[in-house]
Amino acid sequence: MTAPVKARLQPPTLVQAQLDAFNAHDVDALLAIYAADASLFQHPDELLARGAEQIGARFRARFAAARPRARLLHRIAIGNHVIDQEIVDAWSDDGWSSTELVANYEVRDGRIARAWFISGSSTTLRPARRADIPRLEALIRRSALALSAGYYSAAQAAAVTEHVFGVDTQLIDDQSYFIVERDGAAVACGGWSRRRTLFGADRSKTGPDPLLDPEHEAARIRAFFVAPEAARQGLGRRLLAHCEQQAGAAGFHALELAGTMPGVPLYLACGFAMVEEFEIALPGDIRVPLARMRKAIAPHAPHIPAA
Repeated sequence: MTAPVKARLQPPTLVQAQLDAFNAHDVDALLAIYAADASLFQHPDELLARGAEQIGARFRARFAAARPRARLLHRIAIGNHVIDQEIVDAWSDDGWSSTELVANYEVRDGRIARAWFISGSSTTLRPARRADIPRLEALIRRSALALSAGYYSAAQAAAVTEHVFGVDTQLIDDQSYFIVERDGAAVACGGWSRRRTLFGADRSKTGPDPLLDPEHEAARIRAFFVAPEAARQGLGRRLLAHCEQQAGAAGFHALELAGTMPGVPLYLACGFAMVEEFEIALPGDIRVPLARMRKAIAPHAPHIPAA
């Protein structure tokens, strides 16, 4: 973008060009849009960067750490100010984050002279650690009991939660089980496995859990749970996409899972096909139906594309 072209752009068009350059991770294009002495602030007055050298360094560090992409939700233009409401998603090798953001851009002489940023709620996905186990167990119990309504009886939900659901620490040790946090609170969990066990917590395992052959066997999708207050907000889809990418990068050609009835609609919507329905027998003469499901994936899959 040349200087004469920038000078002709109206503030909303210039800010859109900034958003496009950010999503393209094009530092040179960003620096051509910001004034040479521009200042960036965390609202109201915490200086983040000033001048091309600091602003360029800030963008380069951010793009190196992750692959961010901003989604514009709403834009207001008032004189030489443009206010954007955005969601900024970022992907790294370990997980992803999603942060609400309000940005106020001040345009002077065809360039952005100052910008103020207000960060809102933040959601992150990261590998779970053993220290997270008490939080994960509490989340799993809340999710299983609340979201089973309409699919399982109260007795079935209680039995499967007590005897089957829970954390498999082997997945945590393999760094393939993840926790999703929103402003520090655990709101979802789930993972994938390169091992033979299809479902169940530590207490239901009875022997060795050998590794699968990626060329001929399907990786497992394991223990997906979402907090009741965070249901139907896309967290399960995001988590599944992350697990699919990691399993593909490990050379697997397919995914397999044993889904609960409440989870079947999500898995169908995400491309899984029903293989069979079966029941497990639990104490108290209670039988709980599950669904074995499967999905073909591409090995060495690329990272999750931005929405």
